[in-house]
Amino acid sequence: MCVILLSMMGGYVTSCSDHTKIIVSLLQEMQQNDQRATLLQLVDKFKTKWKHSGCSNEAVDLKKEEIEQLIVQLILDRVLKEEFQHTAYTTNAYVVLGPLWKPALQGNRPVKLTSAIHSQDSGDRFKSAKRNQMSNLEAKLDDLRRTISSRNGGVFPHAVLSTEQISLLNCHTPTTIAELEKLIGKVKTDKYGSDIIEVMRSETGSGKDSGDGAKRQKKDKGVVFVESSEEEG
Repeated sequence: MCVILLSMMGGYVTSCSDHTKIIVSLLQEMQQNDQRATLLQLVDKFKTKWKHSGCSNEAVDLKKEEIEQLIVQLILDRVLKEEFQHTAYTTNAYVVLGPLWKPALQGNRPVKLTSAIHSQDSGDRFKSAKRNQMSNLEAKLDDLRRTISSRNGGVFPHAVLSTEQISLLNCHTPTTIAELEKLIGKVKTDKYGSDIIEVMRSETGSGKDSGDGAKRQKKDKGVVFVESSEEEG
């Protein structure tokens, strides 16, 4: 079932239980066959299966960017999660089943997608409202991961820095490579560390050699990075 309601922000809220069931069932089938899919691959597979599902009609069909948005929402809701495969040259992000996939498949976990009505003004308002929910540092890190993503052949931005990792960086504000590595791991630090540290120092006003003493307590907090979008607990 897919119900579309107008929102007060000049957009609409879509209840996408049917879309979610198809996405989850696709990933379940792939997992059973020992296969994985990137976000873009999953979008293409979903479009094909949705077209032949009998659910497709103009009122409930989603555009490509809305399907991407739905998948990201399912990751944030822990219905799905990201798994990263690191190679010597790149980092690949795959979308796999998360801890809450069964309730979603059974239709017991409502999923709502909020989209802006497609006009320039409403689109700008939607983006502005989303950005206003971020701190300045989180917004800059979000911009950075998108820049790195496009610079590296379209790697999914969440493969550069996940939302959880951006929150960690915003909370702990590392200004040295050693501190950064404790939060996001060696592989990502080696690949993107210099760019991230530049943003961190610019936002916090720290010099190149400053902050070691001030950050010492944070380094002792036992922060552990996880190469997955699934949160502990």
